[in-house]
Amino acid sequence: MSKHDFQRRAEWVWRPRQLAGPAFVTSGQLPETEANRFVYFRRVLEIAEAVVAAECWASADGRYQLFVNGARVGRGPGRCSSLSQSLDEYDLAGFLHPGRNVIAALAHSYGRHTAWYELPGWAHGRAFGCGGFFLQGTLVTAAASTPLDTGPAWRCLEATAWRRDTPGNSLGWMEHYDARAAPSGWNEADYDDHGWQVAQTLRLPGRNFAGDVVPFPHMAPRRIPPMREALSPAARIIATHEVAESPQADLAAQIAAEHPQPLAHCTVESDPPAIRTRDGRAVVLVCDFGEILSGHVHLQLDGPAGAIVDIVHGEQLLDDGRVRIFGGIEGLDAVPAHRYILREGVQSWERFEWSGLRYLQLTVRNCSRRLRVERVALRETGYPVEPAGAFECSDPELDRIWQAGATTLRRCMHDGYLDCPSREQRQWVDGYLSARINYAAFGDTRLAAEMLRQIEQTQQPDGLTMMAAPGDFARSGWFNIPDFCLYWIMMVDDYVLYTGDRAMAGEMFPAVVRALRWFERHLDHDGLLADLPHWVFVDWAELDKHGAVTAVNAQFAGALRAAARLADFCSHTEAAARYVSMAEHLCAAVNRLLWDPGRGVYVDARQAGKRSRRISQQANAAAIAYGVAPQERWSRILTAILDDERLLLTRRSERETAERVFDEARHVVLAQPFFMHVLHRALRVAGQHRRILDNIRKRWTGLLAGGEATLRETWQLTATTSLCHAWSGVPTFDLSTDVLGVSPQTPGFDEVRIAPVTAGLDWARGRYPTPHGPIVVDWRHAEGLFRMTVELPRGCKASCIAPSPCRWQSVDGAAATGSVLTLESGRHGLVAS
Repeated sequence: MSKHDFQRRAEWVWRPRQLAGPAFVTSGQLPETEANRFVYFRRVLEIAEAVVAAECWASADGRYQLFVNGARVGRGPGRCSSLSQSLDEYDLAGFLHPGRNVIAALAHSYGRHTAWYELPGWAHGRAFGCGGFFLQGTLVTAAASTPLDTGPAWRCLEATAWRRDTPGNSLGWMEHYDARAAPSGWNEADYDDHGWQVAQTLRLPGRNFAGDVVPFPHMAPRRIPPMREALSPAARIIATHEVAESPQADLAAQIAAEHPQPLAHCTVESDPPAIRTRDGRAVVLVCDFGEILSGHVHLQLDGPAGAIVDIVHGEQLLDDGRVRIFGGIEGLDAVPAHRYILREGVQSWERFEWSGLRYLQLTVRNCSRRLRVERVALRETGYPVEPAGAFECSDPELDRIWQAGATTLRRCMHDGYLDCPSREQRQWVDGYLSARINYAAFGDTRLAAEMLRQIEQTQQPDGLTMMAAPGDFARSGWFNIPDFCLYWIMMVDDYVLYTGDRAMAGEMFPAVVRALRWFERHLDHDGLLADLPHWVFVDWAELDKHGAVTAVNAQFAGALRAAARLADFCSHTEAAARYVSMAEHLCAAVNRLLWDPGRGVYVDARQAGKRSRRISQQANAAAIAYGVAPQERWSRILTAILDDERLLLTRRSERETAERVFDEARHVVLAQPFFMHVLHRALRVAGQHRRILDNIRKRWTGLLAGGEATLRETWQLTATTSLCHAWSGVPTFDLSTDVLGVSPQTPGFDEVRIAPVTAGLDWARGRYPTPHGPIVVDWRHAEGLFRMTVELPRGCKASCIAPSPCRWQSVDGAAATGSVLTLESGRHGLVAS
């Protein structure tokens, strides 16, 4: 089916409720009444002959799993704004056959905003609250076409296997599942559903002769592919303990209070573990997947009815060997802990939601008869990308860092660019960095486009976009990060450059204009952004962010220039000239008021006419990176902010301690991994490529010192630090961009610059994905000669720049001169000396 073929025909359905009454009332159906509710749906089909086609779209107000004849076909929907509900497309023909068939679904309503889900609003929310399932499709045989649409032909049953009164957080609800209460075979064709109710159609008359009120007036087929799924290898059991049970109403608190002891009252036989417990005692198994993965916890068990397996997970271990549970954001989230209660015999179970984790802790209770743990695994899930990019060089440590960045990003790519898979699963606008890393490692274009549109949908009436979307932080109005709006503008510019999708410039430009007006309104009489409302973030570091903040003003200059380029793409020449002029005036104000000539650096901020004494890598790197600092200042700035004797790591969680130890006359605030992308950009602008590699070695080697496969959020490690954080993969982009030397010069890599940096390396090779296909670079520096092989895909032209101080001697065996050569598509061999 074409994505343009969808014309709404089916009805949204849910469990029967009392919906009578006007749709337009101040308070209608409360979403809390459907909080943490699971509902089964079935549609039985009698098919007389072979199925020719059975294409359909499906969605849910929440999340769903779709089955045909017992086989799971898919999950969804992808994260989306409730103003534009996402539809998943399926072809069910391969699952259907002549005879009796069933299409079945399990849908879950949240009753609250989550990190990826938004409660519906407007008339929809008042009329129906939340909860619903939708399927529209047609079964085609040689003789007939049969609608599959949700409506009166569908039956439903409210699930009682899941407890509803469990704690919830931004990642959904804690799953307490009793397999004894689950209808066995409910998604099979021969299941008897005569006791189920007819699903209720969600439709009410409109007001004053207006059209009917229905859920999600706007629905659109998803633009990104379905997530990949594969069962992981079984986890390795690394510890077995016994605990004295400490019953509490809060399961997470109970598990935290149960301290490990040697086995004394319970028994555990190994390979696979066979467990028996005693009254008041439980067995704890700690499992290790070897690295941080994303997936649905998957258990295969054989045991007695009523036995209990409690589940917690995390990225770190406590000193006593138990799992350190990620508690989410303090004050917002409940600590996650889940429970599975066995039915009799052999069984398997998967959590409905997915998690990011390395360690999994199982607490086995209430099994005086033997319980065998046959398998502990994850049904891994994530965005379906393959390593289209590659990088190798003569320094194995740089290779490890490049790969760790790619792996970290892959773990954070789902139905959005997530900051981390474990703690939050939100799509923050720091996904600007994720997209850049992706361009070098995977070359995907669809996920970045989806994110750009989803952030644009959050634009407020005053023009500011939200810091994370879709989900709770986009809808709650609790707080916002204005500098992330500037990254969104720069991400639009990046997207056009790296993908060649010029239409995106036109689609986003009106919102870019509105966003820039918000910042214009906060320019003070000196021409600086000052006293911005909300949370001025910049970086996880103790900068001075009072008044006019240098880093944010520099970033505004960068966003204005990005907007000027977008205006040019859209043929808005007057707007382009205006934004260039604004950037120039802003730079002049920064240089006049935030430069400290005595110290030769930009100060962090200026308030009430007085310059701050604090200086940072963040402020000064931004001034160079975004074209604020005049070139004659670069050397002095870089000398100051790259002096290891002056750099100090301030600790975001201990502000008072940081204030006491920071000497503003001497110290410079060290950038955290996030803001290193700006420092490296500054060094690239200044032609200091060797220093980029030196900084990568110095800062990132320690992040992998313990054999980690992914990169953590900050240099320091705390109990709440994410150990798999996409923004820390900055070196993956930098190594491909600088060492391989590949960067687009026109949208879509029609024209590309290849300017490899040797920086003390003997050789490097790799691939850089482009819309035309990969650019392959392989160079070696030996015996006074620099030799490079370049493969350019069709449609791509390159300017190849010899590494200084070399000059080209030959290309494809023919004599050449100069430091720059222009190459057409194809394979080329170049030599310089």
